[in-house]
Amino acid sequence: MRQAFRELVKEKGYDAVTIEEITERANLGRTTFYLHYHDKEDLLLEDFADKLLALVENASPRPLIQWFSKGEDNIVKAEFEMVLKSADLFQAITQEQSNTVYNRFRDIHVKTVSKLILQSPSIQERIQNVNFSHEFILNYYSGALWSSIVWWVEQGFTPDIEEMVSSFLTMFNPGLLLALSRERSR
Repeated sequence: MRQAFRELVKEKGYDAVTIEEITERANLGRTTFYLHYHDKEDLLLEDFADKLLALVENASPRPLIQWFSKGEDNIVKAEFEMVLKSADLFQAITQEQSNTVYNRFRDIHVKTVSKLILQSPSIQERIQNVNFSHEFILNYYSGALWSSIVWWVEQGFTPDIEEMVSSFLTMFNPGLLLALSRERSR
């Protein structure tokens, strides 16, 4: 099904592809599709969501600063690598700027990073003292990351991953660290 979906997106563009076309190309019934997926966004972002959850499982025991560090093992780098692995799909979906895809992308981030926060007692302690909700931080992060991905795709995946990660973290980390270090006003 994924291969059929990929081919159709390349041929027609993301928005034009229907579930019926996906199932026909894959020689499967629509019922089979709906046994596994709710909609085409589920199919598009399934691997992304699974990989992000796996990253969260690996990251949760580590201190927050390592999750967003400029080292080899960080969440942001892994996400840019996932995008590059599916470059053809991301080129198609970012051209059309589908709000549905962005909303699903954001939802995946909010859920997975919320899980990361809930699994980390040190973050739980720090987030209690922030002047605004952690949902705001997560939505800000997701929006900034999505905008960066769209820009990167539009630039033909230039600069390379290392430079993109460094640039994103240079812009994002100071605000995150400042937000987590501020005491809640009473």
